[in-house]
Amino acid sequence: MNYKKLISSRLSNFPTMPTDKSGAIVGLLAGLAVGAVIGVLFAPDSGKRTRERISDKALDLADNVKDGFHSIKDNINNGKQSLGGLKNQVVDNVKTKVNSVSQEFKEFRDTELEKAKSAIKNTADDANDAIQKA
Repeated sequence: MNYKKLISSRLSNFPTMPTDKSGAIVGLLAGLAVGAVIGVLFAPDSGKRTRERISDKALDLADNVKDGFHSIKDNINNGKQSLGGLKNQVVDNVKTKVNSVSQEFKEFRDTELEKAKSAIKNTADDANDAIQKA
């Protein structure tokens, strides 16, 4: 029996792993923190010194998490500001285009209106001339 084919066929039935790695990163950080605490607890230091080191490590970890949070918050705010600027730029471009098209339409309308008035006047003049000759 071909075990390689059997194993690969069985593994292909399992759903693929998600591409989101945030859970793995959180697990890695939690494992590092637990490992650091266990390492400090089993280190040959006095109890007071060990507690101080655990406290220092916990404060460092809290500071790192806080810094990461602020960094993400700043990135979101920067993205929000750039999107706001882009929105304003698009709105200004649309307003400019609308004003341009509106002006072109008004000029076209006025030109066509003058042509129509001129044609009506010429027709009226021709009719008047025909009546006068008759």
